[in-house]
Amino acid sequence: MKGKYVLAIVISFFILLAGQALAADKAQTTWLKTAGLGEYTPATQDWKAIEKAAKKEGKVVIYSLSSRIFNLQEEFKKKYGIEIVAFDLSSGIQLERFRREHKAGRYTVDVLFNRDIPVILNEFLPKKLVWNFVPANMAPLLDADEKQPILIQRWSSRVVFYNQTLNPDKPPVNSLWDLTRKEWEGKVLLPDPLTSAEDANMFQTILQHPAEMAASYRKEFGNAIVISDELKEVTKDLGIEPDAAKEWLHRVLKNKPIFIGSTTTVFKNIGDVKQKNPPVGITTYSKIRSNKEGVLNAQPVFDLEPVAAVSSAVTLLIADRAPHPNAAKLLIRYMMEDGFKPWDVQGDYAARSDVMAEQVSKYGGPSFQDLSKWIVDPDYINDTKYEFLQLFINLR
Repeated sequence: MKGKYVLAIVISFFILLAGQALAADKAQTTWLKTAGLGEYTPATQDWKAIEKAAKKEGKVVIYSLSSRIFNLQEEFKKKYGIEIVAFDLSSGIQLERFRREHKAGRYTVDVLFNRDIPVILNEFLPKKLVWNFVPANMAPLLDADEKQPILIQRWSSRVVFYNQTLNPDKPPVNSLWDLTRKEWEGKVLLPDPLTSAEDANMFQTILQHPAEMAASYRKEFGNAIVISDELKEVTKDLGIEPDAAKEWLHRVLKNKPIFIGSTTTVFKNIGDVKQKNPPVGITTYSKIRSNKEGVLNAQPVFDLEPVAAVSSAVTLLIADRAPHPNAAKLLIRYMMEDGFKPWDVQGDYAARSDVMAEQVSKYGGPSFQDLSKWIVDPDYINDTKYEFLQLFINLR
């Protein structure tokens, strides 16, 4: 009798779970129909109706990786009468916050402005936690992979910067391997991959190219790279193979780099023209907008071997069960149009082909097509995330 009683409880429990899942699916379907997203996306976008509905919703809530979102609030409200409620959160933090809120049934956010593409493509999109929305007028201006499976607003890059005022003739480095030289011991500023998913993605992308790193080493030093015993021991314990890219990471960490959580702080410490012995370092290319004559003068090293930049996409997505879906659509379109202005700076490459072309003539520097870069591979990053973290922690 006792066994039958326990079995009945177990069966009842699974029936309850199944009922809850069905109820959740039904609620999501109802929301999708109302929002006009997913399989219920209409064939044509009626922007008069969307704007009218958005104004009734009255506000739109966005989790933004960029504080520049606050520059849009006044103009957006003036134009549409809709308030932007913005939260400045790093990509990793906003995804974790949204993950917890959604699981608890708290649906408060409308738009995610994020660049942790590996997590979005491998978790959030398959689990239907976010929904893609591409304004129809933007579609002809975007490459196929910039509108499906997710909308790309712009491309952001991490590059090596140097102080141009104190190095007027040429950059003091011309290879990623220079960061391992004794002369740069304690003088390389780096973003911390343990506190930022974006920066972990950057290091992982470099590790994805061992052949290029080996060829670059030979070009820099004139001989083939020799893997250190220390790296062999660490990789053996982790069950992974040593290679030139991992050796680069090992030697960089041995050279006592300074890890700084703020990309702005990295830039200012490099560009300060009053110092006598400036460091070099890696930070966001678009920080170049902070240069000020007589105060800051940091410039990127474009002719860097084997690559000058690691680039990643920045996406705009509608959160599942967003309470203001029409206002979300309107904000996304706005951030691709007039609302792109805060990101229309050197180093931030618009996904829109027309805007990207204008940026090159406006700001100088290489076009995105000509920029020496490795683009973050979402699947590789997702598959090797924990392997990289283990390696980094053990080497550090």
